[in-house]
Amino acid sequence: MRVLFVSDYTLEQQLGGAQVSNDLIIKKGRDLGHEIIEHHKDSSVVDFLSSYDLLVSSNLEVISRAAPNKLDFILKHPNHIRVEHDSCSYLESSRRQELFESSKINFFLSDFHVSFFRECYGDFFKNIEIVYDPIDTEVFYEGTEEKKYDIVYCGYLHALKGVRRLVEYATANPHRSIDIFGWHCPQTSPSIFDNIGNVNYNGPKPHGEIAAIFRASQAIYHEPIVNEPFCRMVAEGLLCGVREVIGAPEKIGSYLEFQKVGREEFARQCSHATENFWNKIETL
Repeated sequence: MRVLFVSDYTLEQQLGGAQVSNDLIIKKGRDLGHEIIEHHKDSSVVDFLSSYDLLVSSNLEVISRAAPNKLDFILKHPNHIRVEHDSCSYLESSRRQELFESSKINFFLSDFHVSFFRECYGDFFKNIEIVYDPIDTEVFYEGTEEKKYDIVYCGYLHALKGVRRLVEYATANPHRSIDIFGWHCPQTSPSIFDNIGNVNYNGPKPHGEIAAIFRASQAIYHEPIVNEPFCRMVAEGLLCGVREVIGAPEKIGSYLEFQKVGREEFARQCSHATENFWNKIETL
């Protein structure tokens, strides 16, 4: 198939959970022989003038605001597939409904993801498939490393990810040691941790090194402001044997799925996520 994959950012442009997942889906599709063209926020609208067997839309916050005509092209494509990573709160309600109703398959990341969409937006979501974020379980697995870290946070330091709540937790719990391995947005400086003695800010680490950090950790802290449809950080930590998720696990899709299906099935679905994605599309 010839496929146009539309998302605000590629993995080269922005390191984030959605970009990691999209990149793995695209690589698997190419391995299967599909011709996949990536269209991002800086791509030319000319991409939409070519013919495609399939159009996949993912994160569209920047694209929908900067070039709303591109959203019109997506809605009109006869074989549109929706890959939802977030809350899609950036779209006006009627446009959001059009986007999901125009899709032949709506991919969500967890049962929790579907339930809070229906609760927030209404019960018009059809043709739903749940496919987890893809995770390499040959890298992210439980080991026997010494638990040298008490609590870790490995990811994006952003207001909506609950960075202020992390500061408050650390301040209120001086007996807990917190190690942060992550990167920050322009509005969040690591200096917010300077006067908190039980926080160690280690900066970002290559994704391949994070598994060893999780295997050496007792707990993850995550208390997001918004619902987390899945959360790669928590999923990877659980697969690596982290025993506790502190913060708001009831708002984290991967934690709820792990509790529901158990470690073995959770690992299997993460490991086969890209394969499951393309198998479901090829049955159209």
